[in-house]
Amino acid sequence: MAVISAGCLVSRSGANGAEVLLVHARGASFRLPLFGIPKGVVEPGEDLETTARRETHEETGLRVRIRASLGDVRQKSGKVVHAFWATVEPESETAIDAAGRCGSPDAENDVCRFYPLAKARELMIPAQRVFLDRLEERLG
Repeated sequence: MAVISAGCLVSRSGANGAEVLLVHARGASFRLPLFGIPKGVVEPGEDLETTARRETHEETGLRVRIRASLGDVRQKSGKVVHAFWATVEPESETAIDAAGRCGSPDAENDVCRFYPLAKARELMIPAQRVFLDRLEERLG
């Protein structure tokens, strides 16, 4: 049975258009596109949205509001990732610095930062790039 995880593609308005939050797994190579959305495994009895909000908060320190489902993808590993479009709750805005970095990343991640959509596409795990496409459709 495939591992099921859920997370959030968090967006905000930046100086030059939309930006999205990506995390980079601690210890992973910076030479490969290994950034992704904050996500984690669905715990027993937990629904996908609850998992997505919980994991995003655990990995970034941000509280988010779910806006819509962005569907799911199956990664090369076989893991199924469900993504939700989310925005930062007002009380969490102060946790984001001027460079777009948030909080202090937990032990899982060594980078937690907002990127413009074009840069995010370069950095993202290929299987998760479809979430950017789906977000761009929603943003118009």
